[in-house]
Amino acid sequence: MHVPEAAVQTDDLASQYLARVEQDLAHNAEAQEGIGRDMEALRQRLDALQRDRDVLLSLRQALSGPGTQETVAPAPAAASGETANGGQPAPVMPETHEAPTAPRTTLVDLVCSHLANQSEPRSATEVSTDIAQAHPDRRAKTTVVRATLEALVAQGRARRTKRGRSVFYSSSTPAQVPPSSG
Repeated sequence: MHVPEAAVQTDDLASQYLARVEQDLAHNAEAQEGIGRDMEALRQRLDALQRDRDVLLSLRQALSGPGTQETVAPAPAAASGETANGGQPAPVMPETHEAPTAPRTTLVDLVCSHLANQSEPRSATEVSTDIAQAHPDRRAKTTVVRATLEALVAQGRARRTKRGRSVFYSSSTPAQVPPSSG
């Protein structure tokens, strides 16, 4: 049986196209995997930056005292209304435009007072726990308390000592009783 030459050429051409399509599919799959890895890394970086921003905003609020809340520019993802992961709206920090009704003791004052009333240096975790127990209406994460303690050390209002890998803080000023918060 004789196969016409045109049919052989068509089969060769089809197999070449098929081979090229297979190569393109493999290249496409590799490119998608690479972009997927890049997107995941960027999502993780964005999440970390958003967590850092939340801590910094809490720290700024703790250090600035009562009645000095400022309008915070939204994060770029919040400004566009979308995040990199699925187009979901980004969480937006609530803005408060009302002045507090009663003067509130700042976290800085609470930390300074707490340290001044201690006979021994305390860790950031201990300070955070003690303040949370003494003031259940106040939310003070350990990371915010640690940052507040470090700011007080930088200002010379507290001292830092190390014991092995642990860091402890003590007051460098005499005790001051903060005003009552209500």
